[in-house]
Amino acid sequence: MAQRVLVIIELKRVLKERGITYAQIAKRLKLSHASVKRLFSAQDFSLSRIDEICELAGIELADLVARLREGRAPITQLTLAQEDELMRDPRLFLMCYLMMNKWRFEDLVKAYDFSEREAQSLLIRLDRLRIIELLPGNRTRLLVTRSFGWRPDGPVQRFLHETLLREFFDSRFDGEGAEFRFFAASLTAASLAQIRRGILNVMRETLDLAEQDADLALNQRGGAAVVLALRPWHFSGFQKFRRRPAAVPVQQPG
Repeated sequence: MAQRVLVIIELKRVLKERGITYAQIAKRLKLSHASVKRLFSAQDFSLSRIDEICELAGIELADLVARLREGRAPITQLTLAQEDELMRDPRLFLMCYLMMNKWRFEDLVKAYDFSEREAQSLLIRLDRLRIIELLPGNRTRLLVTRSFGWRPDGPVQRFLHETLLREFFDSRFDGEGAEFRFFAASLTAASLAQIRRGILNVMRETLDLAEQDADLALNQRGGAAVVLALRPWHFSGFQKFRRRPAAVPVQQPG
């Protein structure tokens, strides 16, 4: 069976798991409901359309292929219990971060105050949490996908908003390698969707570069963080100056 057909079959499983309907796909692709049904029936999608449907489903094409190859559903989000355990132990959370960034065991024990025994103990705990699979020789395989996200308003995301982002933005972003831009504009829904696709492409490129750099020696790479954000928004300090719609006079019965 052609690889593309297998990918489409796996994509249909993902859509069913996530409750995404043909009607939602039709709206995204700007096609009729009947046209979408025909495409799935004929299993005849262009790569760009598969990519758009993956974006709608919240899964990257690479993760879909990995899921197909491994015959399992990849982890795109942890449970509340898993996140709670990470937040209870800062060293475990740090080890989780290092594993998600594909650090080698020998590098992390050089760079951080972990004995080999302690590092192994933390890896075992991440293995039991099903965040990684611990392999012989302290090698690991990440079980979460590249499109992994923390739970909305979960313990990790609250930590990110309340602590980490405050520290991150406490900067003028004027040092070497730093960049900061902020601007707002009036945009249509279609333009917002186009910008969102661009943000997701930047995220994918960042992940690709991080994977590429993971093979370099520790002294050739340093920590970095990227924040990509977009939302419909009006500054509250400006809103008070907006003109209110004129009241429509009430017609009195004649």
